[in-house]
Amino acid sequence: MKFENITVSEALGWTLAHSVNTSDTRLLKNSQITTEVIQQLQAAHIHSVLAYKLEDGDIDENAAAKIVAQHIAGAHVRIGKPTRGRCNLYAKKSGLMLPDKSIDALNAMGPAIGTATLPKYAPVTNGKLVATVKIIPYGLAKTQLNAVTAINARLSITPFNAFNAAILTSGAVMSVKAESTTKNRINGVSGTVVSIKTCAHTVPSVSDKIIALTKTGIDLLILSGISAISDVRDVLPAALKAAGGQILHLGMPVDPGNLLMLGKHGSTIIIGMPGCAKSPSLNGFDWVLERYAAGLPLDANTLQGMGVGGLLKEVIERPEPRAPSKPHAIKGTPAIILAAGKSTRSGNNHKLLAVLDGKPVITQSVIALKDAGIKGLHVVTGARADEIREALKPQHVNIVHNALYETGMASSLAAGITALPPGTEQCFICLGDMPFVNKTTYSALIAAANRVSEAQIFVPLFKGKRGNPVLWRNSQFEKLVHIKGDKGGRDLIKEQENLVCAVPVDDPGILIDLDTPEALAQFGIRVTK
Repeated sequence: MKFENITVSEALGWTLAHSVNTSDTRLLKNSQITTEVIQQLQAAHIHSVLAYKLEDGDIDENAAAKIVAQHIAGAHVRIGKPTRGRCNLYAKKSGLMLPDKSIDALNAMGPAIGTATLPKYAPVTNGKLVATVKIIPYGLAKTQLNAVTAINARLSITPFNAFNAAILTSGAVMSVKAESTTKNRINGVSGTVVSIKTCAHTVPSVSDKIIALTKTGIDLLILSGISAISDVRDVLPAALKAAGGQILHLGMPVDPGNLLMLGKHGSTIIIGMPGCAKSPSLNGFDWVLERYAAGLPLDANTLQGMGVGGLLKEVIERPEPRAPSKPHAIKGTPAIILAAGKSTRSGNNHKLLAVLDGKPVITQSVIALKDAGIKGLHVVTGARADEIREALKPQHVNIVHNALYETGMASSLAAGITALPPGTEQCFICLGDMPFVNKTTYSALIAAANRVSEAQIFVPLFKGKRGNPVLWRNSQFEKLVHIKGDKGGRDLIKEQENLVCAVPVDDPGILIDLDTPEALAQFGIRVTK
């Protein structure tokens, strides 16, 4: 392929390597240089251009990209339409991504071809982009392309296979949230939960249930005990052995997910679920479940080989090894207080104007924030705006009126985020009817945000239950602004569990809001109209 800064008068039949602006138009990259194009360039007093011309034996970038994509596309992978020297490859089934190591050898042939794929064992769904081939120059010599396609490089999808699973919990009934999370995990890899049983957390009880459940012909049995599996002599491993089963491996170098047990009883695979798997956040249980569903080998060697890349997420209870040695100091964490609602659930009374210890509830909520040292308070008003503004006059807060408050909470979120000063790195989003939040909760959330650099959303946790306020990084502001309807940030939290840091606090106030007349009465709050 020829590639030159060629004089315009000699460029007939060549192709523009870059876009060129003339006095009245823009000639796009990859435009064929015709007589008309030459006249346009000369009229604009452009005397030379960067251009290329394919020679005999050269293959156009799009055709070359398609050839390479077709060469590496293995089972259950389809190729897209090549454009601008790029050809994408997509999954045809849900399963695990299996790129061949020879992809590296293909890339090592030279800089002309770049093939990028998802990581090995990445879970994919039908239609997901799994790889892309990019031809760097505008064309390749056929001999060069032949050398590349001589390499036996493939990428394929190992599909998830349908299976039936049962869940056995010992010592306590699995919570609704944990049960839903586990079912969703199993459904997500083509499994179906056909039975959920509970028994005492003792070796005889669990052993009897294992025998009974495996006799039903299930493919997979998930064990979830009241306590973590810490030793092969612990209740769940001991029960599996007592039932005549086999422990294949206990423990794995994946965090969270260390305390996982892999076993077998007859033809049924047994997984002792680690406690962290009750959360939807990615953990080692996901990796094991995906390998099982894809029919890939599962044994001690498999689990022991998961350590590299197995540090999945930080938790607040321990130092963060991946944190920078000199953490970035965040300058202040302002708060948005949502106070625009019509208080329809509290009957004929407006909860924010109800009196608590001589002051309106909204005032007490603001005072709690001030006592916690939070500066930069932005109160979003809507219904009863004048009365709320009057109640907050002594507090000297920034009042942000949301004229669209009747459309729902989302508009108040947008109004509050928009009111933040430029450069705000993070903020609290608080509810106006939560005056009982302890000041230590705010400091705990800020401390977590200073320490856990990778998380973007920080949620307080009291006795396993999440509450408010929530601290949000500015990476989430754009998403918060674009929520629609009568919704807050809950859906964003569910969708981005990998970015959430749950911060344990000793504060029941994070769960106490004053939505109903009963709640108001419970705390001795005097209501007003």
